[in-house]
Amino acid sequence: MNRYQIILITGVLAVLLLVAGCTEQTTSKEQKTLPLTPVPTYTPATTPTPETPLPTTQTPAPSLFDNQVMIPPPELGVSVSVQKDPVYSNITTTFDGGKGQELTQSIQVRTTLSDGRVIEQDLGKQKGDEITTEGTKGADRVQVLVKFMNGDSYLILDKIVGQERAGLATATPTVATTQTVRSEQGLYEGPIIQPPNSLSVLVDVDKDPIYRVITGTFRGGHGQSLVSSIEMRAKLGNGELVTRQIADNIGATGEIQGTDGVDHVQVIVSFKNGETYKIYEKTFGQRG
Repeated sequence: MNRYQIILITGVLAVLLLVAGCTEQTTSKEQKTLPLTPVPTYTPATTPTPETPLPTTQTPAPSLFDNQVMIPPPELGVSVSVQKDPVYSNITTTFDGGKGQELTQSIQVRTTLSDGRVIEQDLGKQKGDEITTEGTKGADRVQVLVKFMNGDSYLILDKIVGQERAGLATATPTVATTQTVRSEQGLYEGPIIQPPNSLSVLVDVDKDPIYRVITGTFRGGHGQSLVSSIEMRAKLGNGELVTRQIADNIGATGEIQGTDGVDHVQVIVSFKNGETYKIYEKTFGQRG
């Protein structure tokens, strides 16, 4: 092998080595780990949920029917009675009058039935005026509100009326316009005074012409359930004063042993509203 060949071979090898070195360096550079670029996270847009308003409880406006029962002063005293029919459940409300009748502006009646219904009605201002409400077989509530011309208002009645055997009647307490006054002799002075229709009761009195027994018999009436006491008083011919109580049951009796002389008999009825009436008075002779 001559010198030129050796130089040629040497040059070719040198070129090959050079090319091989460049290729390796390029490959190494390509294999270098590039820094990671953070990929932005996609968050879907959310629609804000509207806030649900909290339920508000509306407080009902105060009513005069929410007041407690209050009795007007004597100069404004009026009375209203309520009675429920034990068979048909009709509720009758009656204005009984009173000292403040002429000063009354209006009378309102609210009936709250056991089934939840509420009925409001106006009651007349004349004594004896009445209204009838169809009640229920359960316990119904009756309230009476009276307004006067001076601007004052009073809830004078707030009662529960149920199915009572004899019918339930309630009256607002008032001061009787005419007082029944007991005299020094033990009897009651003044004329016979019959109570208003809503308080009416009847007592029969007889004197046996033979045995001289004076018998008082209670016959009932609209005011039966409002009776506080029934008293039969007799001023006998011998000067003795005798008193007997009569029960407020229909047919109940009270007896006083009379005399052969003149016996004076009275029947006094007191009601739960504080009123007292002399409903009967008679003088019996020897023959009754």
